[in-house]
Amino acid sequence: MGYNQWIDQQVDSDFQKARFSAFLNAIKARLRDEPQTLLPFEEVRARLNIRSQTDRGMQIVPLASIIGSEGRYSDFDRQFLPRHEVTKARWKNVDRAHYSDVLLPPIELYQIGEVYFVRDGNHRVSVARQQGQDFIDAHVIELLSDVPIKPSMTQNELNQLEERSDFLEWTNLAQLRPEAQFIELTKPSGYLDLIRHINGHRYFKSLELGEDPSSEEAILSWYDNIYKPLIDEIYATGILAAFPERTATDLYLWIMDHRHYLTQTEGIDPGPKTAAIDYTRHYGERKNRVKLPDPPSAVEIEFLHWSKLNLLRQDVRVPLSNDNDYARIKLHVIDHQYFMGKDLDREVTFEEAVQSWYDTVYRPVTQAIAQQHIGEMFPKHTIGDLYLLITDYLHMLRGQGVEIQPVQAAREYAERFGSERSAFLTGVLHRARRLMKRAFATT
Repeated sequence: MGYNQWIDQQVDSDFQKARFSAFLNAIKARLRDEPQTLLPFEEVRARLNIRSQTDRGMQIVPLASIIGSEGRYSDFDRQFLPRHEVTKARWKNVDRAHYSDVLLPPIELYQIGEVYFVRDGNHRVSVARQQGQDFIDAHVIELLSDVPIKPSMTQNELNQLEERSDFLEWTNLAQLRPEAQFIELTKPSGYLDLIRHINGHRYFKSLELGEDPSSEEAILSWYDNIYKPLIDEIYATGILAAFPERTATDLYLWIMDHRHYLTQTEGIDPGPKTAAIDYTRHYGERKNRVKLPDPPSAVEIEFLHWSKLNLLRQDVRVPLSNDNDYARIKLHVIDHQYFMGKDLDREVTFEEAVQSWYDTVYRPVTQAIAQQHIGEMFPKHTIGDLYLLITDYLHMLRGQGVEIQPVQAAREYAERFGSERSAFLTGVLHRARRLMKRAFATT
């Protein structure tokens, strides 16, 4: 058999394997409820407010981050495997060039956020993935948008892009508060509700000030004083795990409605934390996955009065499962006062020490726990319990000469001791249950 004949047989085999893999992927994607099709670049671009376009020149791009195409999105699946026989001749020509060591020109890509869309070179991407490559050379043109696009985005989620993009453009929040670009809702109509919240806040702010604040002032005041504090509580308490497939902003809208209801029925505003916990107790799913903080025990109340945290910081809780652990927390504060005095070379008041301990020690660790969703991996522990466990781990590492920051220590502790496998299995079971419901609905 000649070399050219061997190449012909090899490319025939490669294409048939690619087509069979595409068939299997279609079945797996349906069972796992994962995205199956490429995203059409024209539709994505039409739904976004593009701020600018920049030629990034030649880049080395991860193939897994290429999730769409400008014109051939229906010819390949999400893994860029060929879906139709019509691509066969061109696909085989590219594959043949691979075996013959023929150098092909770089592909051309559009980049939006972390993902890429093929402008030219769909078959080259397909063959490269079939041949097991992880990266590819590409000429990249980047389009800057306020809305980040994730590699997991599906065709159905495209409908939400336009509303989200319009909301960020109207508020300019992505520029005023960069973290606001991650505001996300599962229902597009919810963005109009957020605008109503902002307008309502602007009205009450004008009554308070005696004059109408500017749009930017009202938007920032709403974000900093209404939206962000409640979002922080949602992450800090871990209640998002009780609402699968919903976002923190979904919960914000529901909890604000619930807070208004409680205020009307009980005659007093319960505040964001109480409203969030009460809403979760009544409407959250899988409550065994979420350890909601119980009302403050007598020992916690005594600690808050001893430290004066209830006066120094509004709506503060330090929930612990074991009342005996409050003695350990007190030692943390006392030790902090001692070392703070040594660092400053002066006497530090108890009030100074408490505020410094809370702001520079306790709060950074609990924020790391909330932001990394570590509470979901330790469902039987409160955020105060996890603070003690992680600070113990942090001190152990530092005692071994390892310099490490609280955020990194929290991540390492979760990776070593968290019940990730349990959380993964629960997610699989939930997806299976949802598929069964759909099957019954169609019979």
